[in-house]
Amino acid sequence: MLKKILIIDDEPNILITLKDRLEFEGYEVITAIDGTSGLKQADEGIPDLIILDTMLPDMDGHQVCRTIKTVKKLNIPVIMVTSKIDALDAVRARKSGTDDFTVKTADYGVLLDAVKRHI
Repeated sequence: MLKKILIIDDEPNILITLKDRLEFEGYEVITAIDGTSGLKQADEGIPDLIILDTMLPDMDGHQVCRTIKTVKKLNIPVIMVTSKIDALDAVRARKSGTDDFTVKTADYGVLLDAVKRHI
């Protein structure tokens, strides 16, 4: 059975490219374009891993991660992706419960390595 990954990202180009890349790697992929639909997909789709953007239109990725980990108490690894990362972002990501984080780049190698570590 294929491992299922939920991608929550509001940027269509990134969402489609990452979905295609993960499917090529042999994963089943479901997607959401905002935090609300992402939380619903996490409940209904029961993914093995979540890739979560920090900036979403309705709530930030940190809120989504906290809800997944502490409110819903879902034991699903979360990899947070961001356009920029500094020490404050790293601390905030860890406090929200994320299992890993990486910077968005055109090279998905680092993210794919993180996926393999957590799935």
